[in-house]
Amino acid sequence: MTSTHARPWYCRDDVVDEYRQTLTRDGQRLPMLKTLKILRAIVVNLGVVGIAFFAILRGGDPTLLGSLAVATLGLYNGLELSDYAALLQAYKVVQNEQQ
Repeated sequence: MTSTHARPWYCRDDVVDEYRQTLTRDGQRLPMLKTLKILRAIVVNLGVVGIAFFAILRGGDPTLLGSLAVATLGLYNGLELSDYAALLQAYKVVQNEQQ
């Protein structure tokens, strides 16, 4: 299902359309999807920080491991942010269609 709605450049059309289908067809509520995304992000962020901290405690190079951990967190959180933006865009589209 292709949409003709104007979308920001940072929202991928296929992801927005998929979320739009989920919100309309499956009846999923936005707060539940947001909660699951936030919970997933917290678990992954704590995991990356925990593994990097453990590796440093075991004698790893703090500069290398710290840099890799920060880069990994930046990349992951950037992907999460773009996915979250697509979810919000889909929610706006569904809201506009219902009105």
